Amino acid sequence: MGITQLNRRTLVQGVAVGAVGIHALAATNSLAQSDTTVKIGVSEDGYRTDERANVGFYPLNTGIFESLVHLGEDYQIKPLLAESWEFVEPNTWRITLRQDVSFHDGTAFNAEAVKYTMDRIASNGGGSMGLGADSCVIVDDFTVEITSSRPNRRLMQQIGHPNNSILPVGLNPAESRIGTGPFKEVEYVAGDHFTVETNAEYWGDDKPEIAGITFNFYPDPTARMLALQAGDVDMITDVSRPAAGQVEQMGATLLRSPVGGYEAFYIQIHGEEPYHLGADPAVREAISLAIDRNVIVQNAWQGNAEPGHTMIPPAILGDSVSIVAEPTYDLEKAKSLLEEAGWTGDDIRAKDGTALTLTIINGYGTAADHGTVPEILQAQLREAGIDLQIVQTPDTATYEQRLSLGEGDLWLEAGSQNDGNPGFLPGLLFASPEEGGDPESTMYGRAFAPGAAFDEQIEITNNAVDMAEVQEAAALGMNLLINEEHIVVPLCGFFRMVGASEKITEFSLHPSGVNQRWTSLRVKG
Repeated sequence: MGITQLNRRTLVQGVAVGAVGIHALAATNSLAQSDTTVKIGVSEDGYRTDERANVGFYPLNTGIFESLVHLGEDYQIKPLLAESWEFVEPNTWRITLRQDVSFHDGTAFNAEAVKYTMDRIASNGGGSMGLGADSCVIVDDFTVEITSSRPNRRLMQQIGHPNNSILPVGLNPAESRIGTGPFKEVEYVAGDHFTVETNAEYWGDDKPEIAGITFNFYPDPTARMLALQAGDVDMITDVSRPAAGQVEQMGATLLRSPVGGYEAFYIQIHGEEPYHLGADPAVREAISLAIDRNVIVQNAWQGNAEPGHTMIPPAILGDSVSIVAEPTYDLEKAKSLLEEAGWTGDDIRAKDGTALTLTIINGYGTAADHGTVPEILQAQLREAGIDLQIVQTPDTATYEQRLSLGEGDLWLEAGSQNDGNPGFLPGLLFASPEEGGDPESTMYGRAFAPGAAFDEQIEITNNAVDMAEVQEAAALGMNLLINEEHIVVPLCGFFRMVGASEKITEFSLHPSGVNQRWTSLRVKG
């Protein structure tokens, strides 16, 4: 993780430190507090209070609850409440639980709590794990077996998601929050703040060294920034890339995580006229070659990103990340490819009377998430003789409606991954759709799926037990999408950013916000 001190995403040049955290921040502003309670400005209160209530653990993970495993900053799963696990053919995971853990009220953590939690998930549809009413079976007090209702060898990568946090038997998190985590609830006021204190009896080695945290909800990112500037909070999360320089200019410190998010566009290959030109392999390859990612990083994001070469966190692929070749920028080659394929002309190219005009749909997550990227793409593709028309959709729902209808050529998206399954996002978006499937669940596959060769790799990611084999298959699938079929054109890798006052002396920032653990926070005493 890097830190830039009093600079510019800049008054003095930054310094770099390792991924374990930041140390000895200069005392350069007036935001310091005297106690060891930390006040953090976060985005809106996104908790649910219905039958799927997740107050305290998703999307803001306050450290009250814990799951069986934890997704590390390297996107590999680590033991947490589960001590070990093994796969039992044909479709069962046998999980051995820790025996030295209690909930905050003194109740023992055991297999009954795991079964209660898994049964609750099953009653609400089964989640990504595909749990059914009989999926979780107690073997003994500290052993459970979990069998998905469908073949699922990625369950252990999925089960660590905070939405699968373990609850004591009978607890409804809409009403009370009692977990096993390093922090205990003090007060939750919906839409305003959530205060936790350190759990002095925490079982883990990474015990907090602060008194507690108050998370203040600020839906407006500008309000978060002003709160940091005024000293109302000691840290703010989810600093936007265009606003990063403001954090440093006010005398605070900008912290960056490893890459966890991405920006990319996908080229429709199964479209009907007039959205059919992406079916031409030469057009797709030329588009990829005509994109200068360094220009996008510097001009659109002021350096607060890095050129992307995959659309899942690179760390999740382990050693197999080298399989995914980095896309290259070669404008002359792009022009030659188009010329050889019959796309000619001095300005906008044409073939058989059809102009090489494409439409890019901007709106996922929101159009604002992409800043000036569409206009930069438009200018770069024009250099290759490609006319790019920009459609800004007002929200994700409108974007997805257009995708369901196939009304577009290029689809610009920003996203991230919150579990440890390397095949999850590629399979979700690009696997061949089921015949007769509903339009919403098949819209990506109907537009972008490359077919059998890719499906074969996704099948391996779904069915292999050995993670090295899973990572290799996911990487081969990614390389096919990006460098063989040129359906996915990665643009940037994004890291999370937070702004910190001088009070914060150390913090390890997780690339996946929902998996953030707050125990690494250190402050001036």
